[in-house]
Amino acid sequence: MFVLPAPAEPSAFWSDVKVTSNFVLQQSVSAGGAFLKSVLATIQNVLETKPPPFRIVYRHDATAIAYILLAVGETAGEIESDWKWLSDNIMPVVVELDEPAERANFVVTKIRFLVSAEEGGQEVPADRKMRAATTTFRQTFSVSRTENLVTYYSCALSGSFMMHQGWLYLSENYFCFYAYMFGSEKKIMLQLRDIKDLTRARSMGGTRDDAIEVTTRDGTQYMFSNLFHRDETYEMLEQLTANTMKRVLMNSEYTSTQQQSGPHSHGRSPSDASAINADSRPPMTPTSAAVCSRGGKSLAEQIAQQRRNEEFRGDFGLPSSEELLSVIETATFTVPGTTTMYRGRLYLSTSFVCYMSPNHRGCRITLPLAAVRRIERANSVDSYGLQCYELTITVWHQMSIAFRVPSTSNECNGWCDSLRGQLKSMVEEQQFAKTHHTALARYTLKAFCKTCASEHLLAQSDSAASGDVYADCLGKTFGFPGDPTTQKEKPKTKYWIKYMREYGRNLTVIRRAEFDRLIRVGLPNCLRGEIWELSSGAMHLRFQNRGVYEKHVNDYLDHPGPCAEEIEKDLNRSLPEYAGYQAPEGIDALRRVLNAYSLRDAELGYCQAMNIVASTMLIFMTEEQVFWTLSVMCDRMVPGYYSPSMYGASLDQSIFQSLVEETMPSLARSFKRHDIQLSIACLPWFLTLFVNSMPLVYALRVLD
Repeated sequence: MFVLPAPAEPSAFWSDVKVTSNFVLQQSVSAGGAFLKSVLATIQNVLETKPPPFRIVYRHDATAIAYILLAVGETAGEIESDWKWLSDNIMPVVVELDEPAERANFVVTKIRFLVSAEEGGQEVPADRKMRAATTTFRQTFSVSRTENLVTYYSCALSGSFMMHQGWLYLSENYFCFYAYMFGSEKKIMLQLRDIKDLTRARSMGGTRDDAIEVTTRDGTQYMFSNLFHRDETYEMLEQLTANTMKRVLMNSEYTSTQQQSGPHSHGRSPSDASAINADSRPPMTPTSAAVCSRGGKSLAEQIAQQRRNEEFRGDFGLPSSEELLSVIETATFTVPGTTTMYRGRLYLSTSFVCYMSPNHRGCRITLPLAAVRRIERANSVDSYGLQCYELTITVWHQMSIAFRVPSTSNECNGWCDSLRGQLKSMVEEQQFAKTHHTALARYTLKAFCKTCASEHLLAQSDSAASGDVYADCLGKTFGFPGDPTTQKEKPKTKYWIKYMREYGRNLTVIRRAEFDRLIRVGLPNCLRGEIWELSSGAMHLRFQNRGVYEKHVNDYLDHPGPCAEEIEKDLNRSLPEYAGYQAPEGIDALRRVLNAYSLRDAELGYCQAMNIVASTMLIFMTEEQVFWTLSVMCDRMVPGYYSPSMYGASLDQSIFQSLVEETMPSLARSFKRHDIQLSIACLPWFLTLFVNSMPLVYALRVLD
């Protein structure tokens, strides 16, 4: 097998088999006698990745003291095939060239091109050790060339009688281990999808915190210790298994979609859920070579960055397009108008400045860069008298947010440089939009804030005027569920007005522990839609995609999608007890939202129970707010609930079944004795988010 040309040193561990003036075929000495083979193989395995027993090298002449490695092989037949190809295609041309440098350049260029062609155009790892490990991994475990090694670690497998010191290989789909100790070979090859549990563990009788325990689906347990980078290994393995499960679920989605009878069968009912079949097709994901080529990062670095981005977006409820650019690990935030201080991390992504304090009474801030009016950095002194930088951000609502960062930290300079670059790009984009009269110019921050109920509520409170503060929702016309007096609407509204005056609102709110407490107390009807949109992250998605909903509605009106017929059947079944859905206004609004969403996510389309959730949200939110909140709900909050196989609801049903057996064993036994499946009764609870399972007033508290 030809490899990417790399320097190689002459060694007593290699003997010449075939020699020309410029090419040498060599065999490892360890492939000879049994005792020498055992000793050398053990040393090679423990200290470095195991080299193959045969290789072909290039040399300038017979006296050269440095070689260029061209090919390696596990068997004599394999290396002979490579030698024959060189004899037929390369050696005759090399003989005709006079200059040594010209000959070497010709050979290296040809072999590089050949390796790239064999890899299918994929980028070959540049790191020499990584290339060697990739070759060893593929040869040892007989995997295909398309299987890309992500990373590898030195570790030991704990057995019943002895420990096997070797190498752990992590690829996109496999978890592999190889060890060779004095004639005893240990090889483990697991598919990542077969791993049931991962646990950080302690070795040497609990004295060393350097082990990982792996449990497979058949109950087999493996303990890997002597991991010098245990946490890094665990996080990488955790991310790879998560990626594998996503591909499995994507495969099941593809299979279920293919099983639909035609283009008009996108609408599905809960009874249409089919079994997961992960082997129906290869994973529909970007190749790892494409990943490796982005930004010149290795596959392992890209996967680690993917993990950081996913955790960051999950913590702050941000759109999937956001990428983390810079982090200040230690930043102190003082709440405006108080002496309360928080310590946490300050993040910068492509479109947001974010802050999070990790303690149980911490706070969270998510600021769109478009809402930043001014930012200043000045030298200051913290509460301990130490020198620090003070970063002051003035936002759209004229609130100043100040962070203090240690002046000894170089993170601050990098963070500020990245922020300056992002703000510059944003300003250029806005100027371009205004100059060319694009859609973005029509939706300014001021216009967007006018769609938020909190703006009207505070303006009315300031002027002591009375009137409607509700958004253009169905509740404004047809009323809200429940009795306002019983639900204490006025006191709740008063508390929220006070909070928003002190800590901001909509796009610039500071979410302290009191924010969550007020939600648990109960949301007033006038703010319920906005708080739902803000808490789910849909508000940021709507702000970044202004005009998209109107486009999908117009597309539906011009050309109804394949789900239109199925949606039409369910419109009159959506909260029929609510007055708004006994009138054309409510039915028409629900029709537009569901059809627009089915066009936005054509693969998912429409599923029964989406109409129940959407109709509930329309009572408190505008159509555009419901559209984006439904998008966030299906994509991130309850993924897989409304997919072809409904794998999300099925997984939650399995978890719920286990919890019932654990906490209510007598009830579980009764169900089993009478041959009743718990999912028959409970699946509608999950799919409708309990809206159809209890009085609407109580269901709203569940949604809160």
